[in-house]
Amino acid sequence: MTIEALGSLKGITEITTDLLLKLYKENGLLSLNKRLKSYTMLFTKNGPLHNDKANGEKVYNSLFHTIIESFESEGDRICEISGLRFTTPFESIYEKALKNVGFTEKDIKKKDTTINRGWFPLIGGLGSDAQALPQAKFAIEIHPICVAILQFLPLSSLLFKGRILLIDSSNFEFTRSFIASNVKLVEKRIQMTSSSDSIDNIKDFAKGNYLLKAIKILEDKEIEDEYSDLNFWSFSNSGTGASCEIERVPNSLIKKLIRLKQTSKITNELINILSKDSHRFIEDLENNQDWYLLYPAVFGTGKNKGDYEGVSVAFMEAYYQEIQSPQKTEYAKYIAYLIQKYKSGSFTKYLGKRDAWKEKEFTNDLYAVLVKATENGEWDLMHHIEILDDPMQVPIRNTFYNILKVAHFYYYKNSLSSQLPQLSSKGSNALSICNWLIAYIQQDERQETIKKDILSIQKYLSVNYNNVFYRTAEQKTLDLESIFYAFYDENYRSLRIGLNSLLRIFFSQPQQEFFEIKALDKPKDWILNYQCADYFDLIQVFASDYQAYYFDKYENQETGSKPIDKFRNLVKAISKENSKFLIWFYEAIENTNEFLKEGNKSIPDKWSDSILYSPNGEYMLSFSRFAIKFSLLKQSEKSLLTNYINLTK
Repeated sequence: MTIEALGSLKGITEITTDLLLKLYKENGLLSLNKRLKSYTMLFTKNGPLHNDKANGEKVYNSLFHTIIESFESEGDRICEISGLRFTTPFESIYEKALKNVGFTEKDIKKKDTTINRGWFPLIGGLGSDAQALPQAKFAIEIHPICVAILQFLPLSSLLFKGRILLIDSSNFEFTRSFIASNVKLVEKRIQMTSSSDSIDNIKDFAKGNYLLKAIKILEDKEIEDEYSDLNFWSFSNSGTGASCEIERVPNSLIKKLIRLKQTSKITNELINILSKDSHRFIEDLENNQDWYLLYPAVFGTGKNKGDYEGVSVAFMEAYYQEIQSPQKTEYAKYIAYLIQKYKSGSFTKYLGKRDAWKEKEFTNDLYAVLVKATENGEWDLMHHIEILDDPMQVPIRNTFYNILKVAHFYYYKNSLSSQLPQLSSKGSNALSICNWLIAYIQQDERQETIKKDILSIQKYLSVNYNNVFYRTAEQKTLDLESIFYAFYDENYRSLRIGLNSLLRIFFSQPQQEFFEIKALDKPKDWILNYQCADYFDLIQVFASDYQAYYFDKYENQETGSKPIDKFRNLVKAISKENSKFLIWFYEAIENTNEFLKEGNKSIPDKWSDSILYSPNGEYMLSFSRFAIKFSLLKQSEKSLLTNYINLTK
């Protein structure tokens, strides 16, 4: 394509040996390749032009002419690059060229006449080539004409990431135009350089500059709607560290950039961004991620401190449209409006800072704003869940870091919206757990006290629901597995702060939906790990054994009736205080073990305080106390049901 551009051709079918020779002479290719710094990056310094002061130019010129004169299109050899057939290999033509300039047979034998990196970039070969593989047995088959054609490559070579840039695309016309523009740049550099000086590489462009060029070509050719990906090849062929890298620019990214550029309000802003160090911007746009320079910021400290105002509101919204998060900007503008309306005095003190969202109290102050807005009917649980960083995370975390910067951006830019965004139709684990727990609270005998504590700024984070579950243990849909899923991490630690924060939003709503008690909806792919399942089974067996002991000791000897109510009252009275619980627990396992031995003292104890430890050996009194009491209550409910069935037979 370089030759197409140099010869103003319509296609590669117009390339002939006569044309190659004509372009060689018209462009003074020998002289240019001796001066162009890109030549040695492509072909190393081992070729005759740079490694033979006495005869280098004569050898180079003779070789080019000999290749042209010896062109073949038939033969038993097939070029692995072009597919052309030929008979005479490069080595033979090189030897002939050397003879033509006076080299003797003895001198020629001292020369490396193989096709190697000095003639074909990055090629591995035999002979003295540093890149030849030790196990190589055959040299690669390349038609000699390819060597002549590649000599024009420096005339379209620019630098990318400090190495030679080559490009390709699935859109042939796009590639042709791109290379033609590169040829013009190199020609301009040649014209601006004295004929006695070396010609410097064109290294003024980064990826963003090349993408701007690509967009302009697509627009000028009116082919911006066609599929056009782009590959940037950057390679070095010099030294023993010859290497090649590729950066792919997918069609989707090019289309995003075209749409952004065609948004008239932000065209100049985009050009300015891409013209600078834009690697991170391009990467984030391609991956549909936040770009950190969208937002106002302060960089450096002291004398090196610099204030940055961020992008325009129009650019922000266009960017978020492209990364498929338009709803995020709608929420951010509305939250900015709520901040303006309900901000506290302490919040106001630092809101004007460019990087206010970094302040330690920003999240808490914003949450207070959202609670106040909820009380006035301008926010609710459903909308709150939609701004969570991960509404699918369990246990729930009330983190909305991803919206903080955007909301502050709109507040800082004074671009507000009083329109509450529409809800998406997506469900989430957070919503399922909230609705599940709200149902139990709404139907609990102490619901008013629980709600009061949840609404208390001093108490809401510490509200515990163990007693709610104790009081509703008779519910068939309530089980230890669901409680563990909703509240506990893999280390059996209760994590309810996030959940409590969401419930505070719900119970602050003037209008509150009523929920029926039902089984907790868990993800289909969620399963209790086998160690945890075994541990829960162990606790259930203990509950069964302890009840058996208790029923045996206190059953009515005359009627044989079981002391179910007495057992339930005993379990309900188990203390939540550690010391009192442990007194009951050790007495319980001692009595149960004695009962199970049936007077045979030689039988080892079945139960010990090992059930107070997690499967990984960690002491976890808080969880085990709850699990034991809850399992005992569930066991008593089973007994009640069995007793009822027996009575109704």
